[in-house]
Amino acid sequence: MRTQTARKRMLIYVLCVAFFALAGLLQYIDDDLTLFWDKTCALIANLIFFLLIFIWGYSINRRIVQDSTRRLLTVASALMLTWLLLRYVKYHFFKPDDAMSRYLWYMYYIPQCLVPPLTLIAAMGLTRKSSRAMSASVYLILLPALILIVLILTNDVHQTAFSFREGFENFESEYEHGALYYVTMAWVGSAMTAAVATLFLKCSISACRQKIWIPVTVAAVCTVAGVLCFRYATRSYKVPELFIFSYIAILESCVRIGLIPSNENYEKYFSVSAVPSVITDEELRPMFRTANLAVYDREPYERAKAEGSILLNADTRLSCKKISGGSVFYAEDLRAINRLLSELSAASEALTEEGELITYENDLKERKAKTEEKNRLYSRIFDILEEPLSKLNVLTEGIDEKSADYERKMRLSCVYLAYIKRRSNLEMIASRSEEIDVNEVALSIKESLGCVKDCGITATLLCDAKGKARADICIMLYEFFNECVERGLPSLTGVIAKLTTGKGKITLRVVTTDAAGTATETGKKASALGGKLNISHEDESLYQTLSFDWGGAET
Repeated sequence: MRTQTARKRMLIYVLCVAFFALAGLLQYIDDDLTLFWDKTCALIANLIFFLLIFIWGYSINRRIVQDSTRRLLTVASALMLTWLLLRYVKYHFFKPDDAMSRYLWYMYYIPQCLVPPLTLIAAMGLTRKSSRAMSASVYLILLPALILIVLILTNDVHQTAFSFREGFENFESEYEHGALYYVTMAWVGSAMTAAVATLFLKCSISACRQKIWIPVTVAAVCTVAGVLCFRYATRSYKVPELFIFSYIAILESCVRIGLIPSNENYEKYFSVSAVPSVITDEELRPMFRTANLAVYDREPYERAKAEGSILLNADTRLSCKKISGGSVFYAEDLRAINRLLSELSAASEALTEEGELITYENDLKERKAKTEEKNRLYSRIFDILEEPLSKLNVLTEGIDEKSADYERKMRLSCVYLAYIKRRSNLEMIASRSEEIDVNEVALSIKESLGCVKDCGITATLLCDAKGKARADICIMLYEFFNECVERGLPSLTGVIAKLTTGKGKITLRVVTTDAAGTATETGKKASALGGKLNISHEDESLYQTLSFDWGGAET
């Protein structure tokens, strides 16, 4: 296939050279022919030149991969075509001594000055990433060309490019080159040389760089051929076609060796592709096919074209993409994906089971932590209430329903039970919060007083308290009340409790009548929390007051 492609390419080159030679021959003999045949040969020769430039520009537009390079070289080919068109119009539509003929001559230098720097810009953009636009500053390379063009177009004013006789007499044959002309030629030559050098430096493929001798040789051959034609065959080829086709030959050699990336040999690359695929025309007739593509019937192709992709079997998917002039179909091997999906599914199930186990384990840990916390709380409550529980046990041990003090012992047992209940409740509230509503203390005292009343003791609660206080202070106030009652037994005949808050203090005053003792033990414990115990006697009543600086906030 490579040999066949090379032969086809060589045939194209031979035909181009043959047509170029034919155009030169027609231009060589046209001066010796009659007017009609002179014009006909000139027209055919120029049409050949036009056609060759157009074909090359069209091929560049089809072959060059990079967008910016393709656009710039296409513009360059259009400028070259414009140059020959200006030359044809000058010699066939205007008289040699017309001023317009002179300005058309000046206009030759528009493409002549622009084509080399455009090529240089195209070469500079070859390594640019396609997703990034070329910097606008690169186009400043065109500035010298634009200045030279303006100076040449205004040559009639200063005559620094071409100097003529007075009145522009015989300006086509009698003129001299000025400094601006040589500057222009130096600019054209240096820009073209810089373009080829940039192509060489930008190329990162060593195999292509090693063939740089090919465009250098082509440039040398074109230069020698141009000098010989200009010196000995001026009737066949003029400067425009020599410049243009030398430029085309040099750039084409750069394309051929790979200095300018092109899409050559794509058919070969497609045939050896590892992706099973086929390119079809609009009628689904195969045009190009990879070697490893299994041949399917027409029906799967029609379904894939209609649906975008179909499953041929569990492990193969046939997909379709619309392209210019037809469609491309490619088969995807799903075995690796299916294997991964199977592994992922198994892993997902294992993770789900493991997640459930972890959730269950965490739930067990949470319940265990709650149980341990409850056990610690119950153990603490038991330690706190061990003494009242012992007293209750002594009180009820061996009790006889027929004894005279049965009723008194039972009522006293209710007093202890009320304390045990309410003290436990306050401890549980304290385990959840650092502060307790003082109403909880009032409710605890009220319940204990209810049991005291059942023992035949006058009992009253006065409460003018609200807000929250520290949990340890609230507990200490209730323990203080309980000790006041317990110490007052068995001679106690009356109890009045008054709980108040205000002026930054929380106070519990307990007034007992006929009390046997005072709550000095609780008073000692309260002093460690900053509490103050005040005890006084008046007649047969005992006044015991416990107060704390209040750390809570009133509501």
